[in-house]
Amino acid sequence: MYQHILIPTDGSELAERGVTHGLALAKSVGAKVSLIYVVEPLLAVTGDYASVLDHAAIAARKAGVSCETIQVENVPPDQAIVAAAEDKACDLIVMSWHGRSGLSTLLIGSVTNKVMTYAKTPVLVCR
Repeated sequence: MYQHILIPTDGSELAERGVTHGLALAKSVGAKVSLIYVVEPLLAVTGDYASVLDHAAIAARKAGVSCETIQVENVPPDQAIVAAAEDKACDLIVMSWHGRSGLSTLLIGSVTNKVMTYAKTPVLVCR
């Protein structure tokens, strides 16, 4: 069914749901995984991001899922995720939804909504 799943993470507890679900799905169908982390500009300066992909890659190894990691800087997260899905020929994106609503969604937008809008790849959203 699926052969290559892209799983975005930002290291948050909510993103962990997407990582966990994506890895379980990958294991069940024998798919490989690409884990992507888009570094926020402030973190790029402070360097407090190194463990995000390491943590997700360790979870993939423990689950017995083949994975690669992708780190992107200086690109809006939704654009980086959509581009990575296309570049890596992924056939599914599994990501969490942070649950923002109302004014905060209008002001800062929703990465998940933007990915669902612009990706040609199917998107599975975990809550």
